Amino acid sequence: MAHNDTSPVIRCSVWIRPEGEALQALVRTMRLMHQRGGGPRFEPHLTLLSGSETTAADAELKLKHLAARVKPFAIELKEIRWRDDYFRSLYAVAELSDELIAAREAAYDAFEMNPSPPYEPHVSLLYGNQDEALKQELAAAAGGRLDLMFTVAAVHLVNASPSVPVTGWRTLAERSFG
Repeated sequence: MAHNDTSPVIRCSVWIRPEGEALQALVRTMRLMHQRGGGPRFEPHLTLLSGSETTAADAELKLKHLAARVKPFAIELKEIRWRDDYFRSLYAVAELSDELIAAREAAYDAFEMNPSPPYEPHVSLLYGNQDEALKQELAAAAGGRLDLMFTVAAVHLVNASPSVPVTGWRTLAERSFG
């Protein structure tokens, strides 16, 4: 007899998160930018995949398969940039390493969302609709660069989607690499 999964569908993203000193440096930078720029508070993260729609059980299984395929690797954050985009008002550019490309491809494979769209890896520092002058000022106040490196060793399934307010984003599951 076939089993039909009637669990509710969730909309989710897969993130990797900084840890240790890099996390603390990012939190300090984000706090300073938020004080002047406003916008919602959120956890520092780099998105590997967004827009998945599946059941929670299926998403956790896919996350497990993804984590098994990826080994810990380093992320390097560099220049601070800005856009006229709510979720990239101010952000730090992440180096597009071979390991990061492979992790992204593994995420899209595991979640059966191929092909993956073009990728511009980054860690957002401020969300919102700030004006250009303020963005330039905040980036300059932070030195225009972060020059941070951290090792990632896990993936996070997060309920980050357009239907959930930023302040409601939560980790649904976490899996260590390898």
